[in-house]
Amino acid sequence: MKEYRHDTGETLFFHFIRTARKTIGLYVHRDGSVQVRAPNRVPLAQIYLFMRERWDWLMLQRARFMEEPAPAPVRYENGGTFQHLGHSLTLRVNEAGHNRATRHGDVLQVVITQERLATPDGLGGVIELWQRREAQKVFPLRLAFCHEEMKSLRLPFPDIKIRKMRTRWGSCTRKGVITLNLELIRMPAECIDYVVMHELCHLVEFNHSKQFYELQSRFMPDWKERKHRLETLARAHYGL
Repeated sequence: MKEYRHDTGETLFFHFIRTARKTIGLYVHRDGSVQVRAPNRVPLAQIYLFMRERWDWLMLQRARFMEEPAPAPVRYENGGTFQHLGHSLTLRVNEAGHNRATRHGDVLQVVITQERLATPDGLGGVIELWQRREAQKVFPLRLAFCHEEMKSLRLPFPDIKIRKMRTRWGSCTRKGVITLNLELIRMPAECIDYVVMHELCHLVEFNHSKQFYELQSRFMPDWKERKHRLETLARAHYGL
């Protein structure tokens, strides 16, 4: 934890992480906390200057998050609904001697043992396993689609990983590994494609420079609209 004092006299405590990245990253979380990720060799003075230049944006983001009531977490219950690929599924739960989730149209049928149902995250755990299996089918297809859209660049086809991430929808390594947030399985395909293409662009521009956004706009002219929809859905339904 480090401390930054702005020209106004305001003090901000922030989480500070050094990594092998090439640019400084500034992140504001829903609880108002701030995280800064910086290259290993960048001096603190440069990081403080970076925060000073983005102070107004930083305060606006914190105010928005702190003033907006956080949506209630997803609660799974028999007869309730939840989002999957941008559509509402109704949950039907029955006790059985095993645990399994199966989709039938707009219904997700879950059978679960009495013992597991009694645990705090028992039902949610069965559903998450199903979501992960779905993601393992859907995400590679979206990656293949976006990769084909960018075929003129002759990019290598990246490896893909899926995991739950608290603050990011996706990431890309210099070795060409793209990681996607499992929570994306709740979102419409157009939002998933936005994240996938964003990460594919990092295979060319490993930064968020002007050139990066020009490349992204070249292959996805409406990326800003997709990004806005993703963020709106995330705030409205999941507090992400």
